[in-house]
Amino acid sequence: MSNTPAFETSTQPSAVQMRSFSLISRGIMQMAQWFKQEQSLFAFNVFARVSAALLTGYIAAATLACLLTVVLPMPRLESTLTANMLSFLFYAVAIIYAFCVRKTWHAWRDLSLVSLFFLGLLKICGQ
Repeated sequence: MSNTPAFETSTQPSAVQMRSFSLISRGIMQMAQWFKQEQSLFAFNVFARVSAALLTGYIAAATLACLLTVVLPMPRLESTLTANMLSFLFYAVAIIYAFCVRKTWHAWRDLSLVSLFFLGLLKICGQ
């Protein structure tokens, strides 16, 4: 039998643990410096605008399609098809609008308000 214990009971951190902690903390600091760079802020801004265009634009287009299906004075099938075609057009305009506004949160706010407006009109007009 050898004199080494089967497991280490020391409360002192080992050299391997200290080295891995040093590498992890160095990596976190490099990530923080990277995020502060102008390019990463621009990338985050573009990501926020894309997500606003895709999420709130889709919700607004879907509520518009539901509203137009109820409101248009056509047979049910024709009004549904017409409403869906117009909602694709509205969705494209919403995506363009998300990149035309001055601030990112304006895109989120405005498209959310438009979808709430369409939802309110839908509740008033029927269903």
